[in-house]
Amino acid sequence: MTDYATHRFSVGQQVVRSGDTPKSWDVIGLIAGPAGAEYRLRAGNSETIVGERELAYTTAATNVVRTVVH
Repeated sequence: MTDYATHRFSVGQQVVRSGDTPKSWDVIGLIAGPAGAEYRLRAGNSETIVGERELAYTTAATNVVRTVVH
């Protein structure tokens, strides 16, 4: 990705990690990492930070992007 590209995922969106079991993660934050965009994810009580290239959109028909109010 180039520096001017927009990020693929938004806070509140559900994603899946490549190579992960088929569970979905909620995006809870966007971080500017040393190698590009990184995302803070939460699934239940688990949290992790992963690079943008490790993520994909969920394919669940019920996946809806939730509005986050600050």
